[in-house]
Amino acid sequence: MPEAFKCEALAKSFGGRRVLDGLNLSVEPGDTIGLLGANGAGKTTMLKILLGLLPADAGRSSIGGEPSGSLSSGARARIGYVPQTQAQFAWLTGRAMLRYVGAFYPGFDWQYTESLIERWKISLRTPIGLLSPGQQQRLSIVRSLGARPDFVVLDEPIAALDPATRLAVIEELVQEHRARGISVIFSSHITGDLVRLCNRFVVLAGGKIALNESTQFCGNWLRIVVTGPENLLRTVDFSRYRHVRTPTEGERTLVALRAEATDALAQLPHGVSGSIEDTDVESVLSEWMQ
Repeated sequence: MPEAFKCEALAKSFGGRRVLDGLNLSVEPGDTIGLLGANGAGKTTMLKILLGLLPADAGRSSIGGEPSGSLSSGARARIGYVPQTQAQFAWLTGRAMLRYVGAFYPGFDWQYTESLIERWKISLRTPIGLLSPGQQQRLSIVRSLGARPDFVVLDEPIAALDPATRLAVIEELVQEHRARGISVIFSSHITGDLVRLCNRFVVLAGGKIALNESTQFCGNWLRIVVTGPENLLRTVDFSRYRHVRTPTEGERTLVALRAEATDALAQLPHGVSGSIEDTDVESVLSEWMQ
């Protein structure tokens, strides 16, 4: 089977600033990807190129084996997209918008859509422009999932949602993945949501993929805080570990694999001390975003 999503040597610049720099990514069918990166890392740019909404300066991308720039109507009908900025028809009611959009999808599931609307308490009689940001986001997600897509792309779709609704959306995606094996790229800064849904983390930094690992990856790391006179710290070889920060003079904070943590302490010279601490998913991933 062709890859669900694929990027090959993607490059894109805006005003002389290189946003994507030879980016490569391959997502297998049924994978659920949590996409992370600092603001301006190029996440939205990459997703728009994948969807054929933005041309790349160089490189190629595809969804379900079809080139992004020439997706067939059949391929588009299999894609569900929730953008970062909602661009819905502000003058239409929610119901009128769903009827309009649903007409473009032969497999639009009205029964399923109505069940989501009821569960998520979305008003369909109010003009979309008068709905709260949270209601608009819920409606955008319903519009996307109602088509029963095989490929789902979500670009920061739940930032305006309350915690209970966020959890309901994540659980719905989990159920869709279990039932139909959908492929998902979910861009978000809320790592807790990504852990519930995704089986892989992908981090963008410097216009490239800095990390592409299973979600269990973060559990393999520990934080090591090393303290001592600055002149002694400068003699320690930290090159095999990832530096997180140097909070103050005479201190280094590292992230090391669990298997290496004890070795790291054993190699410290006399006069330098270190302690091992557990760390969380967000702290580990942030190291690869730098």
